[in-house]
Amino acid sequence: MPASRLMRWAAGASVITLPVSLAVLVSALSGSSAGCIGGGVASSSPSGGGWMATAYGPPWSDGNGGGISATGLNLTAGPPAFEVAVDPSVIALRSYVHVEPNPFGTHDAFYAGDTGSAITGQHVDIYDWQGRQAQDAWGKRPVTVTPAPAPGAGNLLGAVPAPPPAPAGGAATACSDGAVGLTAAQTAQIQPDGTALAPADAPQAVKLAIAAGNQIHTLPYPDPDAHYGPLSQLWPAYDCSGSASFVLYAAGLLSSSAEDSGDFETYGLPGPGRWLTVYANSAHMWIVVAGIAFDTADYGGPPIPGGSGPRWRADPLANLQDGTQYVVRHPAGL
Repeated sequence: MPASRLMRWAAGASVITLPVSLAVLVSALSGSSAGCIGGGVASSSPSGGGWMATAYGPPWSDGNGGGISATGLNLTAGPPAFEVAVDPSVIALRSYVHVEPNPFGTHDAFYAGDTGSAITGQHVDIYDWQGRQAQDAWGKRPVTVTPAPAPGAGNLLGAVPAPPPAPAGGAATACSDGAVGLTAAQTAQIQPDGTALAPADAPQAVKLAIAAGNQIHTLPYPDPDAHYGPLSQLWPAYDCSGSASFVLYAAGLLSSSAEDSGDFETYGLPGPGRWLTVYANSAHMWIVVAGIAFDTADYGGPPIPGGSGPRWRADPLANLQDGTQYVVRHPAGL
């Protein structure tokens, strides 16, 4: 989160300013499973002693801004989520930690999803959706902070004990980052950093596909071209078919074995899908997810960030301009 997030103390209460955005956190199924990629770990692993915890959260209407975290989580509406603001030089963003005690009496892991100018060193700021009275009651307390394995994002929005968790749906699995920003738009929206927001009404598999694309959208194209093994392992580089395979695998729509471009000519069902469509021939392929392309070729828009490798592209069909014929396929039901 930008340095504009401030903290001041008044009668023991933490007052926090956050920037505003339309992104909304979404979580996937509870528990790790096939299709999850190993998450981040603390850059300097936290140890038990000397830690202090404060609390922040809604209401955001008392002059302290919105509730968008440094990792794009939208907490403005006060959704339940086990999340903490951290000093990223001590605890890596998007990693998980145990914080005990905590305002919820839980032993579940907390997602390191935010930062703040006042959150430095051995200090975590616990997001508490229960309101200012609960945050003030917590105040400032010594805690134990220890690293935790990525729990498949089951502790994030819609999957915490109180209020009751949202029902898990479909066969889609949760990737380690476990969260993707949402938009009210009907199509996915590419952000300035090159990541994409998923439509809020998209099926869970589509949100997981976008989260997976966001996970590898900065990686290069392999030189020489290669696939590096099972999709359950994060590769150092991705070609067109490898990146599409990873996105579909993370969404629960492909096995852990990557497909070649030609293999995708027989993937799923013929024709375009409502949410996911594959365009393939023997030389090249790309995937369209919620109206934007995930492609290694630059026809659909400039690479953001720059470089080779898979990137989100705003024009989903621009690659058809390369003059070759493509087979159009889609996964069943999407």
